[in-house]
Amino acid sequence: MIEFTFWDILRNLLLATRWTIVLSLIAFVGVRRWTATDLYAPLQQPLAAALNVSYVDLFQGTPLLMQLFLIFFGAAAMGIDLCLVGGFHRTDTIHQCFSM
Repeated sequence: MIEFTFWDILRNLLLATRWTIVLSLIAFVGVRRWTATDLYAPLQQPLAAALNVSYVDLFQGTPLLMQLFLIFFGAAAMGIDLCLVGGFHRTDTIHQCFSM
C-alpha cells in the first residue's frame, strides 16, 4: 500500500484549491451573464421568458447529483465521449489531465 506523507497531502490539497478557485470564478462569471440575460429577455420576447422560467424550474427542482448522472450517462447513451472533453483521454492519468 502507498503511504502518503503530510507534504503529499498538503501538496494535493493546494492543487485542488487552485482548481476550486478557477472553477468558482468561471461559475461566478457564467451566473452573472445568465442573470443579465434572464433579467432582460422577458422585456423583449415572451418565448425567451418562458424558456428561462422552464430552465430554472427544471434545474431548481432536480437534485445536483441527479443532474450530474443525467449529463454523464445521458451523454454516453447519445455517443458523446466526455473523456475527450478538456483534453482528457482514457489513456491519460489523472495527474496528466488535471495539472496546469
